Amino acid sequence: MGLKPSPPGGILRRSAYIRIAGVAVFVSIVLVGFALRYGGEGLVVSRRTNDPNVIVVLASHEWERLPVAAALARRYGAAQVLLTLPAKISGHNCYKCSERRTWLSEAGVDADRITVLPQGVANTYDEAKATAAFARRNRTDRLVVVTSPYHARRALVTFRHLFDSVGVRADIGLATPSSGVVPTQWWLRSYDRKYVTYEWAAIVFYAIRFGISPVVWATE
Repeated sequence: MGLKPSPPGGILRRSAYIRIAGVAVFVSIVLVGFALRYGGEGLVVSRRTNDPNVIVVLASHEWERLPVAAALARRYGAAQVLLTLPAKISGHNCYKCSERRTWLSEAGVDADRITVLPQGVANTYDEAKATAAFARRNRTDRLVVVTSPYHARRALVTFRHLFDSVGVRADIGLATPSSGVVPTQWWLRSYDRKYVTYEWAAIVFYAIRFGISPVVWATE
């Protein structure tokens, strides 16, 4: 018995499926390539502000953030230095937390310029909220946020969003250390992979939870 010929409709459907599958594979390759190329670099942004009133150091990664804050404090001698304080302190969210003031003092920052914000914080949004409250009370209109390279985009957009939403007008800058991360090859090291993956997931969460756009309109 000979094989029955396939109906024309079946051939067309298979052809359409093949085309769709081919497009899906192509789009997947493009997306993966885009992620590998810009996944790390897309997080590392910067923003300058002239003669800041306040230098706010976000908790965690103190070994790389505090030296940047100290250098800025020496450059801008009138600026106050703010330290955020986690509600539940651990070695992961505030490394050697109780020693931060001493470290800054030994790095040349007068102790009376250093303030630990009293509100306990749990995340970047809380840190921005605590800083905005300080800025409102003290009429701060120029501040620079010190954080880590891969945290830069989320920190900057969160601070801008929070300050705007509570009506605090301020020029918000951002400074990051020259640490050992390699944004252009972030997928090659475990540390970079974990940090980059975490930050993009957090950016999506902040967009959904707080309505914060991840777009940075002005960088320098």
